[in-house]
Amino acid sequence: MIKRIGLLFSLTGTISVVGEGQLQAALLAIDEVNQNTAHTLQPVVRDDRSDPQEAAKQAYSLFTEEKIDVLVGCYMSSIRNSVISVLNETGGLLLYPTLYEGEQVHPNIFYLGPVPNQQVEPLLCWAFHNLSSNFVLVGSDYVYPQSTNRQVKRWVENGGGKVLLDSYFPLGCTSFDKFFKILKRLTKSDPSVVVFSTLVGTSVMAFYSEFRRNKLSFPIISPLTSEREIRLMAKEASIGHICSSPYFQTLDSEVNTKFVKTFRQRFGDQPISREMITTYGGIRLLSGSYERSGAIPYGSSEVEKVSAVLKDLRFSGPQGKITMDPVTQHLWQWCHIGRINREGAVDIIWSSPGPIPPKHDSPRVGITVRSHEKVFSEYELSPPIGVSPRFLERVSMANVAAKTSCSVLITGETGTGKESLARYIHFSSNRRDKPFVALNCAGIQRDLMESELFGYDEGAFTGARKTGKPGKFELANGGTLFLDEIGEMPLDLQAHLLRVTETKRVYRVGGTKPIKLDIRFISASNKNLTQEIIEGGSFRRDLFYRLTVFHIHLPRLCERPEDIALLADHFLQKCNSSSGVKKFFTPKALNLLEKYEWPGNVRELANVVERSFYLSQDSKQISFEHLPEQVYARDTTIKTLDREKGDWEEPTQDISYELKGGSRCPNGPGCYLSIDPLSLSSSRNPKLEEFEEEIIIQTVNKNCFNLSQAARQLGIGRSTLYRKLKKYGLLSTTP
Repeated sequence: MIKRIGLLFSLTGTISVVGEGQLQAALLAIDEVNQNTAHTLQPVVRDDRSDPQEAAKQAYSLFTEEKIDVLVGCYMSSIRNSVISVLNETGGLLLYPTLYEGEQVHPNIFYLGPVPNQQVEPLLCWAFHNLSSNFVLVGSDYVYPQSTNRQVKRWVENGGGKVLLDSYFPLGCTSFDKFFKILKRLTKSDPSVVVFSTLVGTSVMAFYSEFRRNKLSFPIISPLTSEREIRLMAKEASIGHICSSPYFQTLDSEVNTKFVKTFRQRFGDQPISREMITTYGGIRLLSGSYERSGAIPYGSSEVEKVSAVLKDLRFSGPQGKITMDPVTQHLWQWCHIGRINREGAVDIIWSSPGPIPPKHDSPRVGITVRSHEKVFSEYELSPPIGVSPRFLERVSMANVAAKTSCSVLITGETGTGKESLARYIHFSSNRRDKPFVALNCAGIQRDLMESELFGYDEGAFTGARKTGKPGKFELANGGTLFLDEIGEMPLDLQAHLLRVTETKRVYRVGGTKPIKLDIRFISASNKNLTQEIIEGGSFRRDLFYRLTVFHIHLPRLCERPEDIALLADHFLQKCNSSSGVKKFFTPKALNLLEKYEWPGNVRELANVVERSFYLSQDSKQISFEHLPEQVYARDTTIKTLDREKGDWEEPTQDISYELKGGSRCPNGPGCYLSIDPLSLSSSRNPKLEEFEEEIIIQTVNKNCFNLSQAARQLGIGRSTLYRKLKKYGLLSTTP
């Protein structure tokens, strides 16, 4: 079985120094796949010449003439964005193996490189604490440096630092005389400063060399400079400068050592950079998706099946174990900070305790496509939140359903989030730009429901509008019709609905002209419809099977207790954002929330959090006394607490989980390794132990490496947490 894939890299032009290495890594991965799997990857190589217009032209040719399904490549954000229109037209996939600004989510793109919170923020945090709080920003004049530096400014200013200078230079620029004159004048009285560089291509070598000639004593830090640029510049120009990356060639691991040896046997003694490793990993992930896509029963094309599988894949490569976030299609990434030594190699001085999940900044108008986050915010929604295996299994099924146009039935008790999941499926599908129309079948009078669904023509009945009125079917055409409480629909209307689902046509009440429909039906019910069919006969069997290609049953909140704290924190953050304050739950309050049975499910939890937020008034902590009485009524320990003092205990300052080199996080808990619970991956048949590592990483990072606090939140002893950290290889050693 032969699979043709496109390789589109900058083999000439200003960023060819990166593109050549990416192509080599891709070819190495393809050779390994072809030797060890049943399918054969056939590469079709094209050069985008470091030019966005040329990239779009070559991508279109690859998809339409060479008949590829998947494209790997595109370095700069401007090149990636130029290819989006091609992806929209052809329906092809892009594996993007480069770091970028983190402001985009596109269903046809899998982002394999780090976003700022995975690489830039850890570097800034380290520099802020170890070097200086005064920053000078210099970058190439294109999307990534400008967008990233806006985030850098916010981060530095929020931390109490200053940005003294912000300069951009054309791609390929090799002269920085004016910049260094200004820099010397700025630092004449106070040389305590850090230069943050987002220069790319040939500009990197020229800038570092000129920096050396000016004999400046402060360092350059960069999330972009890699071993390939370091090799091309004089060793004296690079010594002592700092860079960050998910991968360095000097990583001490058996997998990396084997990879470096294999690469050098094939291509000689060349430096191996971050973009090369992400390209290599992307090809290996793609191969794994081809192997598993045959087991996916749904999807109208192989591309849809491959995309569905890619969302759930993990891969252990030279950089370590990586996981795909199924919602945003970004990888969890490791972060390493290194100092360039006299030999031109990178000495690693700090490593993240585990892979960092992606966090997105607000989309920039004119740069990004319509993102999931933007769409969800319009409806005050968020993608599904939870780490419970039972819940993640449902989310995984929803991701598969989103790739199809099949009908979906969502069942579960009131308040479990059926409509939220329906919106998630819609906005994760290729219908996201079309209408999502909701109709509550239990909230409309019987004599009005027919006209609501089908609409009516002029004169259809007394009181009808002269212009007529479109029904929900017409309004949802091209998109999704969500029929909530479908079990309450009268039997005669069920027959009409069945006819519509079969013929894909609808007639208005009083009309004679058929209207063609293209609708995905998502239905929801808190009833057991199977029981309604068998016992009461109140629901049609044939309609049930027509609406139930996918059946997703949402568990009660008490059946997923590990998600209660995550959901409570999510609802609290929404209250914080709308009010401009930062409140938090005390440990006792969270413990009570987790013990409560929640008969009203997620909806009740959201209401309780909002109520407690306002009852706490000026207090930053939400204690047990701010919770409704029914939440803590059965807890016997409440009687022993001092209601005047509450249950707040000051967090311990024993931050044992330090950064390498003795550095500690300067800005308190959550400064850069904040964890989005949505980022936890899912699988077809998940088990709790499969998520233990991610949950531990989440809790340790959220508590800024304070193991005492993390152990209390996890409900285990400190020594047990140490054992688990060692078990998963999460304890870094101080050099």
